[in-house]
Amino acid sequence: MSTSKNHMEEMAASRTYDAINRSIKALDLATMEKGNTLDGTSFVTRLDQLVTVYTAVKPIIAVLTTVPLIPKTWRAVLGFFSRSLDAVVIAVPDFKAGKDL
Repeated sequence: MSTSKNHMEEMAASRTYDAINRSIKALDLATMEKGNTLDGTSFVTRLDQLVTVYTAVKPIIAVLTTVPLIPKTWRAVLGFFSRSLDAVVIAVPDFKAGKDL
């Protein structure tokens, strides 16, 4: 097994790609698209959808914040955006229909 820098970088990139791909494949996009209407959708349903999509997209955002080809200020804003959504996701209570709050 090679331990060259290029080999190690390829292995790390592969793991990152696999993690992103798993995360995206876990998202049921067809169901999400069906529920993506503006009519009669409650705030809780919208918030739940945001949390679900953000959870799937978070690994991509994390990678983008490290790509040197993206301007530093853009990466900083992406990082701030991700941290802001993390704060929202943490603050959302575990809501289940019919459950007493």
